Amino acid sequence: MRTRLLDAALESLVEDGYAGTTTLAVQKRAGVPRGTLQHHFPTKAELLAGAVEHLATRRYDQLAKEFEDIPATADRLEVAVELTMRMLSGPSFLAALEIWVGARTDPELLAAFLPLERRLFELMHSSIRDSFRAEFPDDPRVPTITEFTIEIMTGLAMRVLLTGEVDRNLVIKQRWRNAVRILLGTAHPDTLTEPRRVR
Repeated sequence: MRTRLLDAALESLVEDGYAGTTTLAVQKRAGVPRGTLQHHFPTKAELLAGAVEHLATRRYDQLAKEFEDIPATADRLEVAVELTMRMLSGPSFLAALEIWVGARTDPELLAAFLPLERRLFELMHSSIRDSFRAEFPDDPRVPTITEFTIEIMTGLAMRVLLTGEVDRNLVIKQRWRNAVRILLGTAHPDTLTEPRRVR
């Protein structure tokens, strides 16, 4: 029952946003009596704190599976960029964004959310860094490039949510991959194809 309520809360965050995710809305979505919801989560803050942990577990599992499924022959640089982008899309990321919005003005929610989100980004950082290091084991620039990859992909993910400019994001993603190859010395600018410009 607890999982059912938490799934309903995450669905509500994705479909209705933070403002629309009320205890009544979650109760109706889960199809349970009000007393059942109050038994597990007496307040909205406790419901969202539970949803935060539930969401973090789901995202941890997703990240671990994505990296587990990387073929041994894969281009590790390509994989690092693609997996970063995939981690920053889909329902789990949308729910996290809504919680970010709510946590900005809700100290109780922020206190519950921030440690879990930091752990997730630490896991993402180490996984992506290890993917780069599999190809560039001794390059001291790898941690910085990993950080830039996460920040750039986060910005692209948020912009596509607002603008719907998927094609433009694909171009910028390809440009970043090219830039990383140049920075890490695996390609010369003259050997790379400039992706199609999008106005």
